[in-house]
Amino acid sequence: MKKPFLLISFMVFLSPLFAEEPSPEIAGLRQSATDFVAAYNKKDAAAVAMLFAEQGEIVENDEVTSGRAAIQARYESLFKEDPRQIAIEVADVRLVAPTVAIEDGVYHISRPDDENMPPRSTAYTAVMVKNDKGKWQIASCRDVEDVTDAAGQLADLEEVLRGEWTSHTDQVEVSYAFGWDPTGKFLLGDILTTKADADPQAGTMRIGWNAAKKSIVSWVFDAEGGVIEGVWTTTEEGWMIRAEGTTANGEVITANQKLTTEGKDTLVWSVTNRVIGGKKQPDLTMRIVRQAPEPAAAE
Repeated sequence: MKKPFLLISFMVFLSPLFAEEPSPEIAGLRQSATDFVAAYNKKDAAAVAMLFAEQGEIVENDEVTSGRAAIQARYESLFKEDPRQIAIEVADVRLVAPTVAIEDGVYHISRPDDENMPPRSTAYTAVMVKNDKGKWQIASCRDVEDVTDAAGQLADLEEVLRGEWTSHTDQVEVSYAFGWDPTGKFLLGDILTTKADADPQAGTMRIGWNAAKKSIVSWVFDAEGGVIEGVWTTTEEGWMIRAEGTTANGEVITANQKLTTEGKDTLVWSVTNRVIGGKKQPDLTMRIVRQAPEPAAAE
């Protein structure tokens, strides 16, 4: 399971801010930003670390990396398997002392090797200091909040769910197919349930981002007219989903669900505390495996 993105950058100046500031100090900050972007995108951990003050720090999710040597080690580890690129929108840069500046903005992380992976965006604040040689360096930087748009908030989940899947339980086969909807803002899942003694039943799932709740939400619509809404919470293992809804007959449904992965080709969907119409139901665990692609037609 992917972990939350590390703080990896904060200074690609795409704003016209500097065109409005004749101060030579701002020009120095711009050069520092340019150097940072070049070093990061070349995956040069030593060059990135040299842009920090000797006792500079990175603060993310209450985790602090202090000192240039530790910062270099952090980037060396990050760069081993990291194809991502960075871009930054600077909202504000202000000099608060002759050798101190504060910068606020948003950094974006993208995957140029995967055009279907939306960027992730995080607001940040950075403190810059000018050393005795007149060069601006990073004294401290920290994440403020995730400001990724809807598609980006779903990126990790889409990477897990994308494709076609099948599960088998008690003579029931359920097939799933997940992908982006035409807007690129929602994930859509087609669900087909097949039983030996009944006609196939189709259902759908729509997954989106609720900006007010700061959560992923989902809606499942079954073939009989039932609707279930889920609120998703990211965990170290995957996602927890609190589900509530109604059957086509108006019975209230509540359940706790958990989605985890076993490698890239197996999903484990667990359902506990499931109550339908006031009656406790047995817990369920479904193993859902990725379908093999259809063999290519012979020419």
